[in-house]
Amino acid sequence: MEMEPYLRPLPRKEAFNMPFWEGLERGEFLVTKCKDCGDWNWIPYPGCRSCLSQNLEWKPISGKGTLMSFSVVHRGPPTFGRDPYGVALVEMEERPRSIVVLANIVDTDLDTLEIGMPMQVVYEDIPGEDITMYRVKAV
Repeated sequence: MEMEPYLRPLPRKEAFNMPFWEGLERGEFLVTKCKDCGDWNWIPYPGCRSCLSQNLEWKPISGKGTLMSFSVVHRGPPTFGRDPYGVALVEMEERPRSIVVLANIVDTDLDTLEIGMPMQVVYEDIPGEDITMYRVKAV
């Protein structure tokens, strides 16, 4: 059976965000934490967004969060697969600085989505590509 090509856009792996992609391959969602001010920093970036320090370390987070906002796309680009599909903003449980993650919603009945519902990061190995992507689902 021949594998269908993955036609969605893929992110670029770069030296400064490579630990993030390696973490996804292991089933870990890694975020940088500033060693100077203690704030979490998302999206992967080489400096702290609170104090501008470059003294960061990659740390795993729980992957648990709360649905802040969502959109159900009923007619998307043909390469994005079947319609409808969901896109979510999820606020992760770690603090002091909140981490808000944008992700596709999977394994969830889109008609049941409600602001405030618990969500969890899940991982998807992309066939034929050297990358693991993260998604979210309701728990």
